[in-house]
Amino acid sequence: MWYLTIQRWTGDRQKALSELVEDHLAWMAEQLRAGNVLLAGPSADMELGIVVFRAENQAEADELCRADPFVAAGYREFDLIAWDVHQLFGVNASRLPPRTGNSTGPGS
Repeated sequence: MWYLTIQRWTGDRQKALSELVEDHLAWMAEQLRAGNVLLAGPSADMELGIVVFRAENQAEADELCRADPFVAAGYREFDLIAWDVHQLFGVNASRLPPRTGNSTGPGS
């Protein structure tokens, strides 16, 4: 299942960035390598973090969101939306094979 998460700053953004941006980026890179994340980035005004990713179920998706260093440290909270994606870059996303944990990209 695909999920969309929208994260909002709840703590001091500048302090969070100075303390945790490297950890956050390393965590995000690991999620990309694992094939979990399709799209990620901040809103244009830098107030929100937006991530589209795959997980087996809501509990796994929630766990993944809580593992983000910004969330784990209390600087961000998140909304998690299960998303039944029908089309993805011209591909019927509902027919993509399940993720295996050792995949190299979003369609793997």
